[in-house]
Amino acid sequence: MEFFEYRNVVIEDPNSPESEAYRKLELNIRMSNIDKPIKVIQTTSATPQDGKTTTAINLAAVYAEKEKKVIILDFDLRRPKIQRAFHKSNDVGFYDFIAEDKNIHDLIIHDESGIDLLLTGHRLSYPHIMLQSQKVINMIDQLRNEYDYIVIDTPPVLSVTDALVVSKYVDGVIYVAAYNQTRKDNAKVGLQQLQENGANILGGVLANIDVRKAQGVFGYSYYSEED
Repeated sequence: MEFFEYRNVVIEDPNSPESEAYRKLELNIRMSNIDKPIKVIQTTSATPQDGKTTTAINLAAVYAEKEKKVIILDFDLRRPKIQRAFHKSNDVGFYDFIAEDKNIHDLIIHDESGIDLLLTGHRLSYPHIMLQSQKVINMIDQLRNEYDYIVIDTPPVLSVTDALVVSKYVDGVIYVAAYNQTRKDNAKVGLQQLQENGANILGGVLANIDVRKAQGVFGYSYYSEED
Protein backbone atom coordinates (compact mmCIF):
# COMPACT_ATOMS: atom_id res chain seq x y z
CA MET A 1 0.00 0.00 0.00
CA GLU A 2 1.31 3.47 -0.90
CA PHE A 3 1.34 6.33 1.61
CA PHE A 4 2.45 9.10 -0.71
CA GLU A 5 1.62 12.62 0.50
CA TYR A 6 -0.09 14.85 -2.04
CA ARG A 7 0.84 18.43 -1.19
CA ASN A 8 -1.15 21.40 -2.38
CA VAL A 9 1.69 23.89 -2.23
CA VAL A 10 -0.38 26.66 -3.83
CA ILE A 11 -2.56 26.65 -0.70
CA GLU A 12 -0.01 25.55 1.91
CA ASP A 13 2.95 27.62 0.72
CA PRO A 14 1.65 30.22 -1.76
CA ASN A 15 4.92 32.17 -1.95
CA SER A 16 7.10 29.17 -2.80
CA PRO A 17 8.85 28.70 -6.15
CA GLU A 18 6.71 25.60 -6.72
CA SER A 19 3.51 27.62 -6.32
CA GLU A 20 4.74 30.21 -8.76
CA ALA A 21 5.58 27.48 -11.26
CA TYR A 22 1.99 26.21 -11.10
CA ARG A 23 0.77 29.75 -11.76
CA LYS A 24 3.01 29.83 -14.83
CA LEU A 25 1.54 26.49 -15.88
CA GLU A 26 -1.95 27.98 -15.67
CA LEU A 27 -0.83 30.97 -17.71
CA ASN A 28 0.72 28.75 -20.37
CA ILE A 29 -2.49 26.74 -20.65
CA ARG A 30 -4.55 29.91 -20.93
CA MET A 31 -2.29 31.37 -23.60
CA SER A 32 -2.06 28.14 -25.60
CA ASN A 33 -5.36 28.82 -27.35
CA ILE A 34 -6.74 32.34 -27.08
CA ASP A 35 -9.56 31.83 -29.58
CA LYS A 36 -10.90 28.66 -27.93
CA PRO A 37 -10.37 28.68 -24.16
CA ILE A 38 -9.24 25.43 -22.56
CA LYS A 39 -11.84 24.51 -19.90
CA VAL A 40 -11.58 20.74 -19.43
CA ILE A 41 -8.03 19.67 -18.62
CA GLN A 42 -6.80 16.12 -18.09
CA THR A 43 -3.69 15.17 -16.15
CA THR A 44 -1.93 11.89 -16.78
CA SER A 45 1.54 10.37 -16.86
CA ALA A 46 3.33 7.34 -18.24
CA THR A 47 3.71 5.44 -14.97
CA PRO A 48 2.50 5.65 -11.34
CA GLN A 49 3.85 8.25 -8.89
CA ASP A 50 5.05 10.56 -11.65
CA GLY A 51 3.23 13.56 -10.14
CA LYS A 52 -0.02 13.75 -12.11
CA THR A 53 -2.32 13.96 -9.07
CA THR A 54 -0.16 16.61 -7.40
CA THR A 55 -0.27 18.58 -10.64
CA ALA A 56 -4.06 18.26 -10.81
CA ILE A 57 -4.71 19.53 -7.29
CA ASN A 58 -2.26 22.41 -7.55
CA LEU A 59 -3.53 23.54 -10.94
CA ALA A 60 -7.06 23.52 -9.52
CA ALA A 61 -5.81 25.56 -6.55
CA VAL A 62 -4.46 28.21 -8.92
CA TYR A 63 -7.90 28.50 -10.52
CA ALA A 64 -9.53 28.77 -7.09
CA GLU A 65 -6.96 31.41 -6.11
CA LYS A 66 -8.06 33.40 -9.16
CA GLU A 67 -11.67 33.06 -7.91
CA LYS A 68 -12.64 30.78 -10.77
CA LYS A 69 -15.23 28.08 -10.24
CA VAL A 70 -13.28 24.82 -10.54
CA ILE A 71 -13.95 21.14 -9.95
CA ILE A 72 -11.62 18.14 -9.86
CA LEU A 73 -13.01 14.87 -11.20
CA ASP A 74 -11.21 11.80 -9.92
CA PHE A 75 -11.34 9.47 -12.91
CA ASP A 76 -8.51 7.33 -11.58
CA LEU A 77 -11.21 4.81 -10.73
CA ARG A 78 -8.87 1.90 -9.99
CA ARG A 79 -6.52 3.72 -7.59
CA PRO A 80 -8.26 6.93 -6.48
CA LYS A 81 -6.16 9.56 -4.73
CA ILE A 82 -8.04 12.86 -4.68
CA GLN A 83 -9.84 11.97 -1.43
CA ARG A 84 -6.44 11.53 0.24
CA ALA A 85 -5.15 14.84 -1.06
CA PHE A 86 -8.14 16.66 0.46
CA HIS A 87 -8.60 14.38 3.50
CA LYS A 88 -12.13 13.34 2.55
CA SER A 89 -14.10 10.15 2.94
CA ASN A 90 -14.55 8.33 -0.36
CA ASP A 91 -17.97 6.93 0.47
CA VAL A 92 -19.90 8.38 -2.47
CA GLY A 93 -19.01 9.73 -5.88
CA PHE A 94 -18.76 8.62 -9.49
CA TYR A 95 -19.93 5.09 -8.67
CA ASP A 96 -23.23 6.43 -7.35
CA PHE A 97 -23.73 8.55 -10.46
CA ILE A 98 -23.21 5.54 -12.73
CA ALA A 99 -24.60 2.60 -10.76
CA GLU A 100 -27.27 4.29 -8.60
CA ASP A 101 -28.27 7.04 -11.04
CA LYS A 102 -27.78 9.69 -8.36
CA ASN A 103 -27.92 13.37 -9.26
CA ILE A 104 -24.39 14.57 -9.88
CA HIS A 105 -24.96 17.68 -7.76
CA ASP A 106 -25.73 15.52 -4.72
CA LEU A 107 -22.31 13.88 -5.06
CA ILE A 108 -20.10 16.94 -5.48
CA ILE A 109 -18.10 17.95 -2.39
CA HIS A 110 -17.52 21.65 -1.79
CA ASP A 111 -14.10 21.87 -0.15
CA GLU A 112 -13.15 24.82 2.05
CA SER A 113 -10.29 25.57 -0.37
CA GLY A 114 -12.86 26.72 -2.93
CA ILE A 115 -12.28 23.62 -5.06
CA ASP A 116 -15.20 21.30 -5.75
CA LEU A 117 -14.56 17.56 -5.90
CA LEU A 118 -16.18 14.54 -7.50
CA LEU A 119 -14.60 11.50 -5.89
CA THR A 120 -14.81 7.95 -7.18
CA GLY A 121 -16.90 6.33 -4.45
CA HIS A 122 -16.99 2.54 -4.56
CA ARG A 123 -15.07 0.77 -7.30
CA LEU A 124 -16.71 0.03 -10.61
CA SER A 125 -16.14 -2.97 -12.83
CA TYR A 126 -14.84 -2.18 -16.31
CA PRO A 127 -14.08 1.52 -15.65
CA HIS A 128 -12.79 2.07 -19.19
CA ILE A 129 -16.25 1.18 -20.52
CA MET A 130 -17.97 3.48 -18.02
CA LEU A 131 -15.68 6.38 -18.86
CA GLN A 132 -16.57 6.29 -22.56
CA SER A 133 -20.33 6.04 -21.98
CA GLN A 134 -22.62 8.74 -23.30
CA LYS A 135 -23.83 9.32 -19.75
CA VAL A 136 -20.35 10.44 -18.69
CA ILE A 137 -19.86 12.58 -21.78
CA ASN A 138 -23.20 14.28 -21.11
CA MET A 139 -22.17 14.87 -17.51
CA ILE A 140 -18.96 16.57 -18.63
CA ASP A 141 -20.95 18.78 -21.01
CA GLN A 142 -23.30 19.71 -18.17
CA LEU A 143 -20.41 20.65 -15.89
CA ARG A 144 -18.85 22.72 -18.68
CA ASN A 145 -21.83 25.05 -18.37
CA GLU A 146 -21.53 25.28 -14.59
CA TYR A 147 -17.77 25.60 -14.03
CA ASP A 148 -15.04 27.81 -15.38
CA TYR A 149 -12.59 24.90 -15.28
CA ILE A 150 -12.73 21.13 -14.92
CA VAL A 151 -9.55 19.25 -13.98
CA ILE A 152 -9.69 15.48 -14.52
CA ASP A 153 -7.13 13.21 -12.88
CA THR A 154 -6.72 9.96 -14.82
CA PRO A 155 -4.55 6.83 -14.46
CA PRO A 156 -1.11 6.46 -16.05
CA VAL A 157 -1.21 5.80 -19.78
CA LEU A 158 0.93 2.68 -19.68
CA SER A 159 -1.06 1.05 -16.86
CA VAL A 160 -4.59 0.98 -18.34
CA THR A 161 -6.51 2.43 -21.28
CA ASP A 162 -8.65 4.81 -19.17
CA ALA A 163 -6.53 7.90 -19.84
CA LEU A 164 -6.73 7.33 -23.60
CA VAL A 165 -10.51 7.06 -23.36
CA VAL A 166 -10.85 10.33 -21.45
CA SER A 167 -8.43 12.18 -23.74
CA LYS A 168 -11.00 11.97 -26.54
CA TYR A 169 -13.46 14.37 -24.89
CA VAL A 170 -11.30 16.80 -22.90
CA ASP A 171 -9.99 20.09 -24.29
CA GLY A 172 -6.39 19.20 -23.59
CA VAL A 173 -3.97 16.94 -21.73
CA ILE A 174 -1.13 17.84 -19.38
CA TYR A 175 1.48 15.09 -19.47
CA VAL A 176 3.54 14.70 -16.30
CA ALA A 177 6.96 13.12 -15.89
CA ALA A 178 9.00 12.87 -12.70
CA TYR A 179 12.54 14.20 -12.78
CA ASN A 180 15.15 11.48 -12.30
CA GLN A 181 12.42 8.87 -11.92
CA THR A 182 10.29 8.44 -15.04
CA ARG A 183 12.16 6.29 -17.53
CA LYS A 184 12.72 8.15 -20.79
CA ASP A 185 11.49 5.24 -22.92
CA ASN A 186 8.30 4.96 -20.85
CA ALA A 187 7.65 8.68 -21.15
CA LYS A 188 8.10 8.52 -24.93
CA VAL A 189 5.82 5.50 -25.37
CA GLY A 190 3.10 7.02 -23.20
CA LEU A 191 3.22 10.30 -25.10
CA GLN A 192 3.16 8.47 -28.42
CA GLN A 193 0.05 6.54 -27.39
CA LEU A 194 -1.75 9.76 -26.49
CA GLN A 195 -0.77 11.37 -29.78
CA GLU A 196 -1.85 8.34 -31.79
CA ASN A 197 -5.18 8.49 -29.97
CA GLY A 198 -5.67 12.07 -31.16
CA ALA A 199 -5.18 13.73 -27.78
CA ASN A 200 -4.58 17.47 -27.69
CA ILE A 201 -1.31 17.60 -25.74
CA LEU A 202 -1.11 21.04 -24.15
CA GLY A 203 2.37 20.39 -22.82
CA GLY A 204 4.16 18.68 -20.00
CA VAL A 205 5.12 19.12 -16.38
CA LEU A 206 8.48 17.97 -15.08
CA ALA A 207 7.81 17.11 -11.45
CA ASN A 208 9.88 16.31 -8.38
CA ILE A 209 12.81 18.59 -9.01
CA ASP A 210 14.56 19.31 -5.70
CA VAL A 211 15.00 23.08 -5.61
CA ARG A 212 17.61 22.76 -2.87
CA LYS A 213 19.86 20.75 -5.19
CA ALA A 214 19.10 22.41 -8.51
CA GLN A 215 19.95 26.10 -8.52
CA GLY A 216 17.78 28.18 -10.80
CA VAL A 217 15.29 25.35 -11.39
CA PHE A 218 11.87 25.46 -9.79
CA GLY A 219 10.16 22.38 -8.37
CA TYR A 220 7.87 22.03 -11.37
CA SER A 221 8.55 23.24 -14.88
CA TYR A 222 6.43 23.42 -18.00
CA TYR A 223 7.31 22.66 -21.57
CA SER A 224 5.14 23.18 -24.61
CA GLU A 225 4.26 20.45 -27.09
CA GLU A 226 6.61 22.07 -29.59
CA ASP A 227 9.49 21.72 -27.11
